[in-house]
Amino acid sequence: MTTTTSHRRLDVAGLLLLLVGLAFGGLGYWLTVAHDVNALVLVPSVVAITTGATHLTKREAPRP
Repeated sequence: MTTTTSHRRLDVAGLLLLLVGLAFGGLGYWLTVAHDVNALVLVPSVVAITTGATHLTKREAPRP
């Protein structure tokens, strides 16, 4: 009987979500500091960053 191990690989969608969240987080921070916009504008970018960071790698089953 052979043992198979799963492989980890980069999840591109998670990486893109993380990068978009970081970009819009910077934009939201700038709006909050420079133009006195409500700080709640940062919430969607924080959610995107958290979701993207937790889904950076994907486990892939070995192919037969």
